[in-house]
Amino acid sequence: MSHRSLKTAAAVAAALALAYTGASWYAGRLAQERVEAWVEQANQEIAAQWASTDPRPVLTIQAYRRGVFSSDVRYGFQFRDDEGRDQTLGLHDALAHGPWPWAAVRQGEWRPAAALSLIEPLPGGLWQPWFDAQPAGTAPWTLRSRIGFDGRVASQWRLEPTRLADNRLDFSGGLVRIDYDPGTREAAVSGRIDRLAAVDADSGVRVRFEGLDLDGRTTRSGEADLQSRQHARFGEVHVDVPDAPALAFIGPSLSSDTVRTGGLLDSRLAYDLGQLQLDRRDLGRITLALSAEHLDVAGLQALADALGQLNRREDPDAELLEQDRQRLRALAVPVLAAGPRLTLDALRWETPQGTSELKAQAEFRPAPEDAPPDLGGLIESAIRQLSAHLSLSKPMLLQVVRQTQHGEGADMAVALTSMLFDQYVGRLERQGLVQRQGDAIEADYRYADGQVTANGRAMSPAEFAAQFGDLAGLGQ
Repeated sequence: MSHRSLKTAAAVAAALALAYTGASWYAGRLAQERVEAWVEQANQEIAAQWASTDPRPVLTIQAYRRGVFSSDVRYGFQFRDDEGRDQTLGLHDALAHGPWPWAAVRQGEWRPAAALSLIEPLPGGLWQPWFDAQPAGTAPWTLRSRIGFDGRVASQWRLEPTRLADNRLDFSGGLVRIDYDPGTREAAVSGRIDRLAAVDADSGVRVRFEGLDLDGRTTRSGEADLQSRQHARFGEVHVDVPDAPALAFIGPSLSSDTVRTGGLLDSRLAYDLGQLQLDRRDLGRITLALSAEHLDVAGLQALADALGQLNRREDPDAELLEQDRQRLRALAVPVLAAGPRLTLDALRWETPQGTSELKAQAEFRPAPEDAPPDLGGLIESAIRQLSAHLSLSKPMLLQVVRQTQHGEGADMAVALTSMLFDQYVGRLERQGLVQRQGDAIEADYRYADGQVTANGRAMSPAEFAAQFGDLAGLGQ
């Protein structure tokens, strides 16, 4: 190769090196801007949902040392624990800049990227027991993320297997994947954990989860609006209480659908407890569905926090001061002004012998200006309607009683339950409070505008209460 060719090749190499250095520097600046924006957004989300008088948690960037090809970032998550102590969890981020981060190239990934991030917890504080349970130099978890120039983020959160020294926790480890698309502002989460067992040292209660799968998507629009759908499925859940039969739930799951518009929340939760077993005896399947509409979450949290402070007084039963009553009233008014509706869509217990179910709803309207000054009177004046529907299967009830009893006492327990059921139901039926439908009883109640309707029969609240009488004497 001629001298001129060598000079030309050197010039090209120098130009490429300069171009790569400049591109990496630009990618590092872009990554820092994104990181600072994400931290600010996280704190805004916390502030929007935090209604407690305690200081809210804060995520801070404690140090950001940006180089040409990589950056070193340290975060601190500050919060106050249940015992009132201020805590800080430390995090370290080893950030490799693009356009071709060396850490990604070593893994065979040649697509250009703004940065490659590796976040790990720092030893000390509340993290320390988790570090002590790992081999020396191993972090209990790592979060690896690829950040594209278009803002897309693909992350893998790896949780290491952990067994605490006192056997309070036995964790198989797990993997969670998180993907974010800035175009649609959608975050998708999916993950798998094989096993988690925990023991409460005080009570000796042991809970064991097997086969947890997670799947969820959240899409944002505007500053505060979002739509979220989350789902969790378990293979089995076991609860062992000392000196009590073993309890197991086979195939339980949890689903949630949430829509937040401004400060109001509409949400639906569905719990499927799966097949319920007591000492391996089948007790049927239990499902629960709840929903809330027009719920002012921040206002409700503020009201709950105020009530909690009053309950923590030296004498919780002491009469409230006038200023406390006024404060509670002021906090409740905006919550009721949104017209919330709370619904027990269904609490259902199914067995081969029958199904029992409870449904209920509480619907509110803005409180009138002349509403009573006390909190109870204010809420009562804002009730639009309350309703409940009950269906109870006698064969299902008797089968559950039989399955929960041992030995010769099972038949006696079933006979006693059957006799009491017939006595109580007979009295309630004569008073018009329940209706028989074959081997089941049903009841419909509704309250609105100061009047109760029980199974189609209208009466005053006082008459309704008198109809129930003394529950201890219903069998007489």
